[in-house]
Amino acid sequence: MRDGHLEQPGDPVKAAAAIIAALDADEPPLRLVLGQDAIGNIRSHLASVSDELDAWEEVGAATAL
Repeated sequence: MRDGHLEQPGDPVKAAAAIIAALDADEPPLRLVLGQDAIGNIRSHLASVSDELDAWEEVGAATAL
């Protein structure tokens, strides 16, 4: 666990500023994603969910009255 301690990517001062900006926003985000790696991971996950939704849309829609 101690390997890499204090070597994490990103700038904690910038992260704190982003959090404060989100909290002060008129419409704060439900989720605040910090860092390009996290943004990339979420975009990849959303694409996967979208693909699955497309693949099963007809089956799911067929349950409507």
